[in-house]
Amino acid sequence: MKKSGFTIIELLVVIAIMALLLAMAIVSISNINTKKRDAIRVTNMKEIFKALALYQNQTQKYPVYTGNITGLDTMSTTLETADAISKVPTDPLASYNYTYTSSDGSTFTLGFCLETDSIKGYSQGCGNTMSP
Repeated sequence: MKKSGFTIIELLVVIAIMALLLAMAIVSISNINTKKRDAIRVTNMKEIFKALALYQNQTQKYPVYTGNITGLDTMSTTLETADAISKVPTDPLASYNYTYTSSDGSTFTLGFCLETDSIKGYSQGCGNTMSP
């Protein structure tokens, strides 16, 4: 009499295939999340850039400040108080920072990091900047 069912080898092969597919899905989701954070960073920088342009249009100068953009820093509170922006955005990860540099109010530089090189015109790392 012949017994039907799966052998232990067949079960192990199926489990290995399922584990491989799961690992591929996790890596894919991780890459999607990384690219999403980078897109958010560029969008945030454009929002801050527009707020700075509005502030400069109102006051004929940019806020004088050099340091990280925390949402509570001098530049952020200046823009929010002037109604140039409702809330200055910060980086989606606590381990990264946006930076702002303006020593005399005549110009500025925004700095930010990206985790990938997936956004045209910008590179992976912390060497990305925006200036007027």
